[in-house]
Amino acid sequence: MTSQLRNFHEGEARLQAESGIDTAAFDAGVEQAFQPELNPNEVGFVNRRTFSVAATIDKDGRPWASPLFGAAGELFTVQGPITVSIGARVIDGDPLRTNIAEVGELGVLYFDPARRRRAKSLGRASIEPDGAVTYRMHRMFGICNKYIFKRTHAMGAEPAIAERPDPGVGDRLDADDQAQLGATDTVFLASHHVDHGSDPTHRGGPPGFITVVDERTISLPDYVGNGMFQTLGNLLLDDRVGLVSVDFGTGRTVQLTGRGSITASPPDDAYSTRTLRITIDEVRTTWPDNGAWTDVEAFELRPGLINPATPYV
Repeated sequence: MTSQLRNFHEGEARLQAESGIDTAAFDAGVEQAFQPELNPNEVGFVNRRTFSVAATIDKDGRPWASPLFGAAGELFTVQGPITVSIGARVIDGDPLRTNIAEVGELGVLYFDPARRRRAKSLGRASIEPDGAVTYRMHRMFGICNKYIFKRTHAMGAEPAIAERPDPGVGDRLDADDQAQLGATDTVFLASHHVDHGSDPTHRGGPPGFITVVDERTISLPDYVGNGMFQTLGNLLLDDRVGLVSVDFGTGRTVQLTGRGSITASPPDDAYSTRTLRITIDEVRTTWPDNGAWTDVEAFELRPGLINPATPYV
């Protein structure tokens, strides 16, 4: 059946079938949504962003998730129906630009937590002589608003902190990394498919939803989503995965890449049926200027709840 699908690959179709989803009907239903061209509403949405997340792969094929920061109208400038100029502030220690220069794949999650809105795009990119990134999309689509902690964000003209610690590189989580991951309510993942490209996605939950198993291992639940299974479907075919956590108060950023495995969630987990376990290969710590964040509204997590943050878990 997967050979006849236009929008979903074998890994996605396998998990959809396990969940009782009619993949053929779903594939036909998303045909109009999975378009590369930005419509007028999407152009405005993209141009106004001050924060988003990118997915790339390095020369060894390892996925990385990277935060993108910049003033509205400067972070993204839509140049045409499928072309966006990215003027994100350079983050010392982040592999983003090296990965673009060496491989060229790029996925961008356009993210607006203040309105609990997000849209995903996949494509390829190049770095221009002036340092800007030219991004050409082959897929762009909106995704649901589940599990997003409502926050406002603004970038200042000048960095909030003039001097920040040097970036760090290691093969395991130190005590600060573990504390940050264990307390967060928001992370972003990067995965890869040989045909579809580098895929960024958001994962949210109550503080503590990520379990730090040890200095080389973390796990997180896979809550009910939109049924596409793009991340987990990718991991069935290529188990390499990236994750990024941003401390919205300080800007401290933990990026890791490793191997992901999918297991059944514990029987007492009322919200997820699967758990993603990540074994870490490399950890990077960076300190970007992340602007000013203000918490507005957390989401509740309890069975049967329907609200703008968690529509039906």
